Amino acid sequence: MRRIAALLLILTSGWLLYQTSREFPHFSGRMSPELMRAMMQVNILAPLAAGLLGLFGGLLVFLGGGGGAGIALIGALIAVAFSATAGAGFIGPIWEDELVVGATMLVLALAAALMKRR
Repeated sequence: MRRIAALLLILTSGWLLYQTSREFPHFSGRMSPELMRAMMQVNILAPLAAGLLGLFGGLLVFLGGGGGAGIALIGALIAVAFSATAGAGFIGPIWEDELVVGATMLVLALAAALMKRR
C-alpha cells in the first residue's frame, strides 16, 4: 500500500513539474538570457523545487528508503504554501490548479509517512 501511495506521489509530482515546464521559454540547448530570467522568478522556482522534492521523496519511498516521505512532505508544503500565498494557481480545470495538486501531494506524502515499512 505504501508503494501505491509512493507511485501516486511520483505521478503527482511529475504533473506539477510538467505544469511548471510549460512556463519556461523554448530551451535551445544553451543558457540564454531569457531562460536565466525565467529561472529567477519565484513563480517558477517554488513549484519546480516542490515538484523535484516530491519526485525524489516519492522515489525514495517507492524503493523502500527511509526519509523519503519527509522529503516529499517538504516539497508538498512548499507547493501548498506558495499556491496559497501567491493567490489563484492556474485558471481552468481542477487538475491544473497548483493548490489542488499541492494538497494532493501533501495527502499522499502523509499517507506514505504513516504507513509501515516492511
